[in-house]
Amino acid sequence: MDPLSSIMVRCSLLWMLSGFLFGGAMLVDQDIPGNWRLWMQPTHGHMLFVGWFLQFALGIAYWLLPRKRSPQRPLGYDLKTAQIAVLALNLGLLCRVAGEPWQRTGHNDAFASLILWTSAILQIAAAFIFAVQLWPRVAARAPRAQTVERTRS
Repeated sequence: MDPLSSIMVRCSLLWMLSGFLFGGAMLVDQDIPGNWRLWMQPTHGHMLFVGWFLQFALGIAYWLLPRKRSPQRPLGYDLKTAQIAVLALNLGLLCRVAGEPWQRTGHNDAFASLILWTSAILQIAAAFIFAVQLWPRVAARAPRAQTVERTRS
């Protein structure tokens, strides 16, 4: 497994553990002051879907999809750009985890809007980078029989 995939899978496992902890807190809502279930329900979903599932799938995609290697891109993708995307995805999700419950507890102020806008911009940027980097690796190949015939001709 390449270093980027390893980082992404490990980050996804941390988000899974965090999501399960928040889910456990939501299950004992009556024992914790405040209304955790209301505050954390959408955030909990994002932690598990974006943080765990999506990041895990993208980390495996970077590892398994066919690569067009070159001297400029020995891994088949631009490592620094991919690392920026991973950082943006995780920072964006952290902003959401902080900002969404803050907003849902009645703080509809400029601070909550700033955090949520920052979250959205970071996550959209990460998604764009992932799509651009993985797009060329999802190219259809000619069936094997056609490839053999071309070499005979």
